[in-house]
Amino acid sequence: MIHDRTIQSVVDFLRSFSQTLIMAALYSPEHPQVFSQMPHVLNPLQQLLAELPELTIIVFNDDLLYQGKPLERELSLNKLAKLFNRAGVGHVTFLPGVNEANIRDFIRSLQDKSDLNAFKSGNSRIKIGGVSVGEGNGEETEMVASYVDLPPERLQELKMLYDSIAARQQLDTRQLTSLVAGFIVAFRREYNPFMALTPIRNLDEYTFTHSINVGILNIAQGMSLGISGELLHDLGVAGMLHDAGKIFIDRSIIQKPGALTDEEFAAMKTHPLRGAQYLMGQEAVPKLAVISAFEHHMRFDLKGYPLPPEGWHLNLCSQMTMISDTFDALRTKRIYKDPWDFPVICGHMLSLVGSQLNEDLTINFLDLLARMGDGLPPAQLDDALPARACYCE
Repeated sequence: MIHDRTIQSVVDFLRSFSQTLIMAALYSPEHPQVFSQMPHVLNPLQQLLAELPELTIIVFNDDLLYQGKPLERELSLNKLAKLFNRAGVGHVTFLPGVNEANIRDFIRSLQDKSDLNAFKSGNSRIKIGGVSVGEGNGEETEMVASYVDLPPERLQELKMLYDSIAARQQLDTRQLTSLVAGFIVAFRREYNPFMALTPIRNLDEYTFTHSINVGILNIAQGMSLGISGELLHDLGVAGMLHDAGKIFIDRSIIQKPGALTDEEFAAMKTHPLRGAQYLMGQEAVPKLAVISAFEHHMRFDLKGYPLPPEGWHLNLCSQMTMISDTFDALRTKRIYKDPWDFPVICGHMLSLVGSQLNEDLTINFLDLLARMGDGLPPAQLDDALPARACYCE
């Protein structure tokens, strides 16, 4: 957990830094007024770095994030975020030993945008990085704003991939990784990721469509936390493969309309382990997908299944997948209830924090949904389907 005192110190530092940048733009970086502001920037920063190994700030749209949480929105911080965005700065890290000369050099470079490369490598006590749009292959990626907008041939290729999983065959994940990269490009261009969620029309496609949605929600969570590049890509793939183990469960159990017997539930509880074992044998599947398939029902308090040994630490990706999985199940229409409205989903998910769900990640997710989820598409499922078709076992 992040202490409120630390957050306030971070905000105070960034506020002073923003005001100094504004002053440098009004006058010049060399103006005496700018020099007089330096103690107000450097002192709080050095106090923070006396307690922290480093201070990293993520820039996401018009928000500044510290340890994955958006900082309070105010004029000075919004201006700083916009300036970082214009300069192509996706994140900035301040290291112990930073001094006034480092700060002045950074301000000069932000003003003229000519020497920022000096802060991307070398021995500077201030490090910056850009926001990656492509996903690491150096090729142009086709933007995918919504799964339903994919051409028929792409949809067929994706369904063949999931058919391969159902047949327990070797996977060719190129279509899946291309889909993930396409969603990432679209969402970086400010397409609403929640509008990309796909309605569920029939039982046969439930696992397929639900898995795509969990991948989309994982990407949205990851981006909101400042995750980028290969890690963000793997997070999306992990969501799309989290339920691979259900191919080993009898369909009569998966589609049973009523409550499961103890014997049936015992069989259902084997799907995380069996899914992880299956994915381990696939060459192109990221390790995060294997871990997430294994852990996505363990719960935050480790009282789910499979029961881990004492001292087990859940992977962050698995915890994010739990949240995505839970949300998409709650927003889906079932035979015994309509889709839950956002306030009801929000209240229920908050009731699960600390037990089933990670509190910080859940609050971040719900905040993201509140800010971006207007007009969230309905998650329909045919009324004739059995009651447990969407039950998140």
